[in-house]
Amino acid sequence: MISFDKILDVSNGQSKQFLVLSKHFFNRLFQNDVVSFEEQMWEKVIAIIAILTVFIGHFSNTLLLKYLFVPDNGTSWVEKCYFIFFFMVIVGFITVLEWDNLFPDKRDYSNLTTLPIKLRTLFMAKFTSLFIFVGMFALSANSLATFVFWVYLPQWKSTSLLYGIRFVLVHIISVFASSFFILFAVMFLIGILMNIFNYKIFSWISTYIRAILMISFVFMMIFFLTESVSIPESFSSFPSLKENNSLFLYLFPPMWFTGLYETLLGTSDPLFFTLAKISILAIIVLSLSFFVFAEIGYRHQISRMQEVKRKPIHLLKLKEFLLSNLNLIFLRNPVQRATFYFFGKTLRRSNLHKMRLVTYMAVSIGLILIIVAYRGIKPENLYVINKTLLSIPLILSIFLLVGLRNIVNIPFELDNNWVFKLTEIKNKKHYFTGFRKGIFSFALLPLFTMLFILYSFLWGWESALFHCFYGLAISILLMELLFMNYRKIPFTCSYVPGKAKIQYLFPIYLFSFICYIYLMSYIEYMLFKEPSNFYIFYGAIFIFFIVIKIYQNYFLHPKSEIIYEEKPEPVLITLTQNP
Repeated sequence: MISFDKILDVSNGQSKQFLVLSKHFFNRLFQNDVVSFEEQMWEKVIAIIAILTVFIGHFSNTLLLKYLFVPDNGTSWVEKCYFIFFFMVIVGFITVLEWDNLFPDKRDYSNLTTLPIKLRTLFMAKFTSLFIFVGMFALSANSLATFVFWVYLPQWKSTSLLYGIRFVLVHIISVFASSFFILFAVMFLIGILMNIFNYKIFSWISTYIRAILMISFVFMMIFFLTESVSIPESFSSFPSLKENNSLFLYLFPPMWFTGLYETLLGTSDPLFFTLAKISILAIIVLSLSFFVFAEIGYRHQISRMQEVKRKPIHLLKLKEFLLSNLNLIFLRNPVQRATFYFFGKTLRRSNLHKMRLVTYMAVSIGLILIIVAYRGIKPENLYVINKTLLSIPLILSIFLLVGLRNIVNIPFELDNNWVFKLTEIKNKKHYFTGFRKGIFSFALLPLFTMLFILYSFLWGWESALFHCFYGLAISILLMELLFMNYRKIPFTCSYVPGKAKIQYLFPIYLFSFICYIYLMSYIEYMLFKEPSNFYIFYGAIFIFFIVIKIYQNYFLHPKSEIIYEEKPEPVLITLTQNP
């Protein structure tokens, strides 16, 4: 196999620039705000693609198993559409993870505009890197599924080897085209937002849109995981929609590529031919839009770099008044205050940490939507207190806390810890207390405030107050337990990835999560039968909380030292002991 370096050796001029930039942009796609592949990049990529390949292959096998016994009389297009829809959901989720790397960003423009590189070369290199990224994923993750489709379907049309090869090529082309479409559809959305709003508004609004898209894709992926992979009722109605020439089929993107699939196989149905033309036109339009938005974005970035930054506006007097009172009442110790604000401001400004936390919340919301749908909660049931609705704050809070437990280990800027090292005091409890107050103020309190507003509308303010105080009290205890042995300054200390050993302990975590949600929602449901018992419960939680604080302040924290540099586990463990 010819290496990339050897290709560079025989290249020159713009060709060499194009190859170097393509490699640069391709590698950047594996360094996003949610998953970092900086260490052992290819090993991690191969592992993830291998898992997806097996899962997608199993999905395809279960989906097409009936065609082992029942001939395909022109009905398999429904399964093909269902599979393409499933694959587009996975690619869409990965595309949202790559949100910040789809267009050249400010760092790229700052570094590359000073070099003698033509815009055409820059944009073509970026386009090529995306093309290779989608192609690599579509070919690799879809490889086992392609074999499954080849085993079940071509035999009913022809036993010719040439037809089997044609079928495989058509399957790969159709899936690749659908993947390319969903990638550039998301890019089209980014390009519109990026050019309508200024940078500050775009950064703010894109975070929420990205979160909504991530929640939507996670919901659909969980649906595919939990729903039987036999064709659901919604897709079973597609043949009748086809007979009636329904407009929906023309507006449903997976059907466009199903039409491309069938047309390339030789089907003469005029509906499929029309859908195939729509799919090709959509890809062409979205591909051209990339170059348009990339050029406009380039000019915006250049104008921003030439702008003189204005001095920051001073805080309003009202804000100063509120902060001073907050410090006087809630953050009297200066060390607590420093840790508290450092945690809050880093969480607000770091896209890496925000998007990782959004990923956890997206999974929790997707799981909630599946549970609500699976339990058959109708609109009229939302106004009745039931265990399903009682479990929602518990699910959200545990994912929020587990997400925070994960992201605070990742340093925003490792060199920032020198300030804490130089000013470290003997009583370490103020560092940990300020951090916990930050979690309460910036995470738990906003969450349960929004939930209180929602449940007040559904159940009335009194029931909502009991419910949210119950969830908040349990979440505070859960926070204390999750961060009991956490001895770091958040976002500043080094960490060793993989120490949680999730791959080994996942069954235990899952079982504990299910037991926690079921038990806590059942207890609350029983308390609602006699609401006065909530006060007894709050008292018990308060006593338990005081016991934990006494243990921390008098036994745990006095012996604790802040860990600025986490040491990896020893590679070699000997059986002998030193004398």
